[in-house]
Amino acid sequence: MMDRIIEKQKKLMRRIEKNFSDYKASVLKLDKQSIFDKAAEIAAMKQVAHYMTNIHGYYERDIDYLLKFQNPLELVADYYQANLQLELNDVIARICDTQDHTSDYPLMPEAKAKESER
Repeated sequence: MMDRIIEKQKKLMRRIEKNFSDYKASVLKLDKQSIFDKAAEIAAMKQVAHYMTNIHGYYERDIDYLLKFQNPLELVADYYQANLQLELNDVIARICDTQDHTSDYPLMPEAKAKESER
């Protein structure tokens, strides 16, 4: 039983590593500006590949599901990026709602003048 799960997990790890290797090769063929424009995507792919191969603990049903896909890395990375955007919306809203960061970060001169008037 455990041997079967271990073999499936090894297969998934190999697939994710191949997905990342193929992705990296395709990115390295791009010009510098295109690579720069893909920075967020590249970071997400790298973070997800690392997490999926080094950190995440898998249940057998998760392994079976992910092995259905030719590119499980792309699947997870796409969802990860979408969720990051939602999280970023929340971060911006919390910062603007609390408005208590004026002593932590340099202000523009005109904002500093208004702040000192208070």
